[in-house]
Amino acid sequence: MKNLANHKIAIRSREYLVQAIYQLFFNEQDIEDIIDQFKDEHKTKKVDFQLFSSSLKSIQANRAQLKDILDNLGVNDPDMDLIDKAIFYFALNEMTFGVLDKPIVIDESIRLAKKFSSPDSYKFINANLDKVINTK
Repeated sequence: MKNLANHKIAIRSREYLVQAIYQLFFNEQDIEDIIDQFKDEHKTKKVDFQLFSSSLKSIQANRAQLKDILDNLGVNDPDMDLIDKAIFYFALNEMTFGVLDKPIVIDESIRLAKKFSSPDSYKFINANLDKVINTK
């Protein structure tokens, strides 16, 4: 396993981001309310709330475009587990509008899937994110 100790704040921020995306999809709560809630709940932890907030806002603003990417992959959005959908939106947003290298996004998405989703979800996520890289 890679040594992730040097990246704890970024990793924690991305974990919270995926949880916030899940919350957004689950109850369509206002983005600013979600951001305020996470800031309040995690104020004692080291979190990059600028990264968290800007990514969440980007996902909301580009939601239709991110859904189109999933549709073009043949991934049926309504049939997907909500946590997998949150991980996909994190990854696709980062690949399309973010600054992380695509292989890092895939590695991080696999790690998130292994942590939060069903045992085999990471394979599904990995295969489809590989398709995104290979079609661009």
